[in-house]
Amino acid sequence: MLGRAFRVTFAPEREWGAIARDRPAALGVLVGHVLPLAAIPAVAWMIGLAAFGLELVLVGEPIRRPGPAAILHAGVVAYLGSIVSVALLAGAFALLAPMYGGRRDWGSAWTVAAFGSTPLWLAGVMLLKPAAFIAMLPVVLYVAYLYHRGLHALGLVRKRDAAECVAIAFLLLFAASTLLGGLLGRAGFL
Repeated sequence: MLGRAFRVTFAPEREWGAIARDRPAALGVLVGHVLPLAAIPAVAWMIGLAAFGLELVLVGEPIRRPGPAAILHAGVVAYLGSIVSVALLAGAFALLAPMYGGRRDWGSAWTVAAFGSTPLWLAGVMLLKPAAFIAMLPVVLYVAYLYHRGLHALGLVRKRDAAECVAIAFLLLFAASTLLGGLLGRAGFL
């Protein structure tokens, strides 16, 4: 798992080709890749909250130290939110692919969303210092590039259409996450 995670992060052209040849099963990707790697930022976030509390990002001043229950809740929400985000993004890729002359293939869309998210999970270790989340923003741009390469490598969309597909999928993910977060917050889960 870690070998593939580092290869998709640091040698994506070659690794997307290997992923396309291997065609890993969705359940295998979930259990062997998504579940373990999504734990990195969640655990780092919990440790960071326990050690530093919530901080003002630019100043680094603690504004609140959450209790153990709040820290555990934050970690669970971060972990489940990460997994749900991958599923929502995969759904967006699968729905959008036919609009770009591609094929609707949930398994391939899941694979792209899961493996493309890898650098974000690896960079999640920066959340040991909660104010460092801002340093993760450039990683999001790299992840968008990996989605672009993966959509093309797995045959979901043409290369020339992949960037637009990723951008629209991000918008759909943002809308779905906002709606879901609002509903869960209203229900008292967040």
